[in-house]
Amino acid sequence: MTANLRYLLLSLFTLVGLVLPSTGCGDPPSGIDTQLEIRTEPGELVFHPETAEIEIAIVNNRDVDLFVGDFRIEGPDWQSFAIIDDIAASALPKGAKISLRIKANPGDFVGPGEHRSAVRRKGEASGKVGHNEFRVGKAQLVFTVSEPLQQHESFTQSVQVSFEDPSWWQQYALPAAAKILMLVMGFIMPLASLLTWMERKQSAMMQDRIGPNRANIRIGSINLRLWGLLHIATDGLKMLFKEDFIPKRAHRALYTLAPLFGLIPALVVFAIVPFGDALCYDGLFDTLSQADVDQCAAGRGGTAMQIAHIDVGLLYYFAIASIATYGTALAGWSSYNKWAVLGALRASAQMISYEVAIGLSLVGVLLVYGSLEPHAIVHAQMDSYWGIVLQPVAFILFFTAAIAETKRAPFDLPEGESEIIGYFLEYSGMRFGLFFLAEFIEVVFVSALLATLFLGGWTLPFGLIGASGFTSELAAQLFFAGGGALLTALGVLIWRTGPGGELVGGAIALLGLGHLFLATWSLATGWGTELPHLAIVLIGMLTWGLKILVLCWLQLLIRWTLPRFRYDQLMSLGWKSLLPLSIANIVLTAVVVFFMMPSADRGDQGAKPVRDAAGNPLDARVQLVDPSAAKSVRQPPTRRPGQ
Repeated sequence: MTANLRYLLLSLFTLVGLVLPSTGCGDPPSGIDTQLEIRTEPGELVFHPETAEIEIAIVNNRDVDLFVGDFRIEGPDWQSFAIIDDIAASALPKGAKISLRIKANPGDFVGPGEHRSAVRRKGEASGKVGHNEFRVGKAQLVFTVSEPLQQHESFTQSVQVSFEDPSWWQQYALPAAAKILMLVMGFIMPLASLLTWMERKQSAMMQDRIGPNRANIRIGSINLRLWGLLHIATDGLKMLFKEDFIPKRAHRALYTLAPLFGLIPALVVFAIVPFGDALCYDGLFDTLSQADVDQCAAGRGGTAMQIAHIDVGLLYYFAIASIATYGTALAGWSSYNKWAVLGALRASAQMISYEVAIGLSLVGVLLVYGSLEPHAIVHAQMDSYWGIVLQPVAFILFFTAAIAETKRAPFDLPEGESEIIGYFLEYSGMRFGLFFLAEFIEVVFVSALLATLFLGGWTLPFGLIGASGFTSELAAQLFFAGGGALLTALGVLIWRTGPGGELVGGAIALLGLGHLFLATWSLATGWGTELPHLAIVLIGMLTWGLKILVLCWLQLLIRWTLPRFRYDQLMSLGWKSLLPLSIANIVLTAVVVFFMMPSADRGDQGAKPVRDAAGNPLDARVQLVDPSAAKSVRQPPTRRPGQ
């Protein structure tokens, strides 16, 4: 094993030595197109029947000024699309962009009739269209680009414009099912199960004990213990085969439903948590702009990395999470046990009390970012600062109240073992396992919501990465070098734990060395400022997952550090401390937001228009890096083919 790993390490370093000398530092790759190019955001316009209009930005990312004009719609269905803005041709300075809006007329694509479009997507039905169906439409937005002093050497650039009406299954049902399967079975359930091991292992380390390490599998002469990870499987087997006892005088229907009321809401609330920006189906290996990703997030050509995009997402969370209270109340009442009833009463009072503090602590986030939708809140943090910077008090209040909602120490009064109190006191087997698992799923959800609202969701700090790649070469180098160093060190530590850790530790160390290789590659070639869309999606999901893992570890640390409150202290903390502080945070945030918002938004009169260095009003549709370099040349009005 050791010899094989050394051979792999030697091979990797040999590859680095052979590849790097062949790459010139700063030398442009061969075959680069020297033709004047201009980028559009998004790179393709996709309309649905409910799409009102789409704004497209034409960006000059060249080192010279370019002349842009003669905007028109061409193609088979050009009559069904229109340019809303009357944009005059103008010289676009380097680094500047000009925006215009395109709209479609859905009525032109309603059947019956034949498909008029010459180009059809893969798998698209051909032939006649029904009375209430939409056919596919195709066109191009065409414009000319040239240097201002050499307009006779212009060339034409086009952007694909399409109209489609995907089926409900294709647009919503199938992507939602795939995301549910990936999120629940690929992340939530494995992490919740892993937390049961982490809880015991971390508590053992903090209390100077060995912890779980007895479960093992013998394969020939090798005895695998895997640091106690096999205890997760043994716990599941024990709960499956343990006697399912039901008290004689229990209400059997409610007794059976109570664990489901505890587990299902904990899973359903994950529907509003975004675990990435968006996934574009046709651009996985292309470099996309933020406008392309935003179009995919709206369901046109892709899907948002979020199960349900609900405008009132946080209100949905409060509505669903409150149902978990019924699970604890019904579990205690239906058991026909006075100690279980007492635990249920404690749990109900505690969850209802701290829900007030949770709701009020998030009002400050709503005031700062102006949205209840988690996906929009993450985007607002990308444009300004993370929530923990703008709302540090709200972060502490929400974190405290959320831990109380999960009924974990130091707020575990509903499960007072020393007092023989617990709403699940009469439960055994897999029924108890559902309560047990729901508790850890709630820990994961609290971490996911904290990461979304206060820690930028899937984004890296300081805006290191965007939709098209890292913002600079240094950002790419820091990311891959830092990640590579951490992974390599972790792999070496695991490798040295014993024979059972050589394979896992070696794989992690090789992954870390791969990151270090990418950092070196970026240092030598400047690679990293443009990455494939798939790489951006994976980095975002990995970032989101690491934030959740750290927050879960923090909750476990609190669980085994602080002693249990008395019940009067628990209620006093919620009503006399968290509630007043939440209200004070709302008032302070509202005052600050009011005085920091633009004058026009406050209704003040006499706001002055934005002007350039020469004192001329700037057109809001043209954004310039250097306004003093703005130039405009009037051209004939936009024409269409055949006019």
